[in-house]
Amino acid sequence: MENQNIENTQDIEMTIKTVETLVEHLIGEYGLVICILITILIFKKGIEKLVSSLFMFWGSDYDEDDIVWLDGRPARIARIGFFKTTFFIYEVNDGKIIGGSKLVVQNERLSMLKIEKPLPLIDLNSKQIK
Repeated sequence: MENQNIENTQDIEMTIKTVETLVEHLIGEYGLVICILITILIFKKGIEKLVSSLFMFWGSDYDEDDIVWLDGRPARIARIGFFKTTFFIYEVNDGKIIGGSKLVVQNERLSMLKIEKPLPLIDLNSKQIK
């Protein structure tokens, strides 16, 4: 009985050593890859913000001082930053600006807004159009 307990203990120790060797081998070989994957998972949201900021900051769809319609209200893009964009939203009454407000939006949230950029007026009677 005592010999059997010793053999079981030796088997358990051998199994533990085998597992330790396997883990050391895997970490040694794939440690860098595992660390990179963990880092990407931790900073996933930050990476998404960075990418959306790059598209807005370096994109050519909108520029500073563009007049746009923001959720049905006239607005002007005051500043396009790396992480956020600033709008001046105007209150208009009878064609006159009577007030307004400042709106700062994180660039990754711009896709949730309805932003329309008016097209320049076109002379439909022009011969260039026909």
